[in-house]
Amino acid sequence: MEKSRICAISLKGILLTVLFSIASCGVSQAQFTIRQNVRNSDSLYRVSTDRPQVSRRNLYYDPAAVKAEKLRLRKERNTIEFNASLETSLQQFENWTGSGSNNFYALATMFFRHQYKKDKLSFDYRVDATYGMNFIDDAFFKNKDEFKINAQLGWTMHRNWSYSASMNIRSQFSTGYKSRTEHEIVSGFMAPGYFDIAGGFTYSNQGPFKVTLSPLSGNIVTVLDKRLSDAGSYGVPPGEKYLGKIGYSGEIYFDIAFGRRKGFRYRSNLYVFMPYVEIDNPTIRWENTFEIKITKYISTKLYGQLYYQKEASTKLQYQYSFMIGLIYSFKNK
Repeated sequence: MEKSRICAISLKGILLTVLFSIASCGVSQAQFTIRQNVRNSDSLYRVSTDRPQVSRRNLYYDPAAVKAEKLRLRKERNTIEFNASLETSLQQFENWTGSGSNNFYALATMFFRHQYKKDKLSFDYRVDATYGMNFIDDAFFKNKDEFKINAQLGWTMHRNWSYSASMNIRSQFSTGYKSRTEHEIVSGFMAPGYFDIAGGFTYSNQGPFKVTLSPLSGNIVTVLDKRLSDAGSYGVPPGEKYLGKIGYSGEIYFDIAFGRRKGFRYRSNLYVFMPYVEIDNPTIRWENTFEIKITKYISTKLYGQLYYQKEASTKLQYQYSFMIGLIYSFKNK
């Protein structure tokens, strides 16, 4: 009995040993996709490091900042200049044995210029006025009277060249007489008056030099005073109030300040008009002003003008003056 039990145990051990040997010698294959699973899990749970593009918005409205920006743009686009001067002289004689006449002289001048520039659009506006009076031996006499208005509108065409349209007006404020003792009327408001209208091209390098060429231009002379109109003054037919011509024109404008603290300034304006049908009858006007600023409020000025128009006079007209006096200047740039 005992012997059979031992045999059974031995048989059981042999079977277990055989099974273990077979298991250890066999080839076991198993496929695991650990990396693949990890990769998939990364794609599912990956945290992005890219920062979202968030537009910055200023939710706070600052009226002072808005006003300051508007003022900056206004100053950037606009250039404003204003000059005004007054020159006077006085001579008085009482019981003076030598010869002499009591006289008082006053001359007022004003210059204003406004330039506007935004993108391709530009605008240049100038006003120049002069008025002078003499008081000699209890009698007033006007010796200088003129105002000029110039306006030019431009649109940039290429670099320094632009399309332009311009208008010039010239005349005087009050009635003019032949002399202090002869009260014969020789001029008045818009008698004569000059209108120059032109369309063409302008070259400007944003400096002191500007040239305008106008293949299409009109020149109009007006005489609104009836007595001068009836007399056929200034080339206008008797009884008519204006005379118009069509032609081409050119204008050269030069304005530069130089020297210490810009104390010297030179301005020149040359205008030439040539009618289509009367090439030998041009209108030429050349003005020059040289100014020296002695102090902040005192300056001296030399002015000269050449003028030729055959209808008004067959001779070349010219005038010049030397002035010293008080001046007030303003410029925002």
